[in-house]
Amino acid sequence: MASITRRNGSYRVRIYRKNATSICKSFTSESDAIQWLKVTQAQLELGLYQEPVIQSKSPMTSFRDAATHYMNTHSIHKKIVRSETYRLKILIKRWGDMPIEKVDKSAVLTLRDDLLNLGRSGETINHYFNTISKLFQMLEGDWDIVLPNPIKGIKRMPKPLGRTKRVNSKMEEHLLVSCLELSMPLLSSIIQFAIQTGMRRGELMGLKWADIDLHNRRAYLHTSKNGEPRQVPLTKRAIAVLQSLNKGDEEQVFPMTLNVLRNQYERARTSSKMKWNEPGINPFDDLRFHDFRHESISRMSDLGLNVIELSQISGHKTLATLGRYCHPSHQAIYNKLDKVF
Repeated sequence: MASITRRNGSYRVRIYRKNATSICKSFTSESDAIQWLKVTQAQLELGLYQEPVIQSKSPMTSFRDAATHYMNTHSIHKKIVRSETYRLKILIKRWGDMPIEKVDKSAVLTLRDDLLNLGRSGETINHYFNTISKLFQMLEGDWDIVLPNPIKGIKRMPKPLGRTKRVNSKMEEHLLVSCLELSMPLLSSIIQFAIQTGMRRGELMGLKWADIDLHNRRAYLHTSKNGEPRQVPLTKRAIAVLQSLNKGDEEQVFPMTLNVLRNQYERARTSSKMKWNEPGINPFDDLRFHDFRHESISRMSDLGLNVIELSQISGHKTLATLGRYCHPSHQAIYNKLDKVF
């Protein structure tokens, strides 16, 4: 019996054997996975399969060795490679030369308490839990080192409440003016396009002119956070933004790196914060770029789009997740109620 499972862009093959350990291997393409499975099954049937040299459980196996192997063979194939690698490097500083079997439930609970004392959110701590759990799964799958998973039995931290921040027209205008005053017209276009489409930051920066269909008013996203492609409808204002760009020989719609985007956005946000003179809390204090995605989906909801239509545009698979991004305005709700009553 065998199985091929896909997760985070990689294909994992597992061949189950009676009275013997399973044979596992990961691949970056499905065709390679299928080919290896066929060859290995044939070798097993003919008695020609040679057991690989297995690294046995040993106190010499340090957390550093396991984490480094995981980064080089597993993390590298994931969309979250940047964040997962960052977490593993933090853990290596903490447990680097410690034998891997010493990383037990007590060590993980101490890590949790230390992260809480540093002010890390419950969601961040859960990400650390997931990374550690995957690492211990790798030990059995790749090295045949069977150890108790230290995450088993530890209760996950409660998820934080979803952000309900809205970006009203006055805030949007302030940001766009700041972009122009700071000579950052491309950032202005990116912000407008983000609010009009609800695309994630990575999706915006990876968008190519070949993915734009102006005639049918849509943009194709070949990959997204959930691993599935989707089509995003383009509003008239989104099309106007695209038409205002100087396409030239550029392949990317928005030729800017993520680091430059972060730096420019922070400058525009700080400038807008300093110039805001309305009473009450300054809305630019904690404004994140990702809030534009929340605002876009919320505006679409205000216009009357139903949850099916919203999920098709946003790419959310569950109503619960969509609900964390959609915050209808009270005025929009009143308007709908007034039409009924």
